[in-house]
Order: sequence, then structure tokens, then C-alpha cells
Amino acid sequence: MRLIVARCSPIYSGRLDTVLPEALRLIMIKSDGSVLLHADSGGYKPLNWN
Repeated sequence: MRLIVARCSPIYSGRLDTVLPEALRLIMIKSDGSVLLHADSGGYKPLNWN
């Protein structure tokens, strides 16, 4: 698992298109290839996962 803390503005294009405002985020890249994007605050659920 890789953990990255970054100030970023993620753009997602899939079933729905999403643009999140710039903020401090935790990006988790798991060994199975999934990527989870967490907010700096607001709970344990990811904002987006692929």
C-alpha cells in the first residue's frame, strides 16, 4: 500500500464526471490496484475509489 498526502484538485471521468476543489487529500494506492481518495476531514469513507 502506498500513502500519498497532497494538495490537489482531482478530476474523475467514468460513469459520472466529477471535479473536486483543491484541498489537502490522502491518496491510498492498494496492492490490488485500487485507488482511494480521502478528504482531510469528514470521516473514514473515501470521497472516490477506483
